[in-house]
Amino acid sequence: MYEIFTYGRFEVEPEDEDAFVDAWSQFAIWISRRPGNRSVRLMRDVRNTGRLVSVGKWDDAEAVRAFKSEPDFKEQLGLIVKLAKDFEPTELVTLVKATDGTSERLSPPDELEPIHAPT
Repeated sequence: MYEIFTYGRFEVEPEDEDAFVDAWSQFAIWISRRPGNRSVRLMRDVRNTGRLVSVGKWDDAEAVRAFKSEPDFKEQLGLIVKLAKDFEPTELVTLVKATDGTSERLSPPDELEPIHAPT
């Protein structure tokens, strides 16, 4: 069993933050309708002004690959990326999960490769 997340770090100018959050909210609605998406969140870094982080939880790598392969993906993502001065995307897998005073080591697939949107 494993958990996989999409992650995007955005650097946003303070004057663009409201517009970014509005655009990201629309993107999140679109994401939340994708098969295999479990949740999506936007967080602000309290130590780095202007740094916003988007995290989406997915069923598996195949769901992420299908999401990033959708015809509208680049257009939808582009609406928020254009409001940021920097953007860094990646995928993350959980190695250890702790809840209720116990920890569980998960087993992400060894052969899992980065998932890029088709060019």
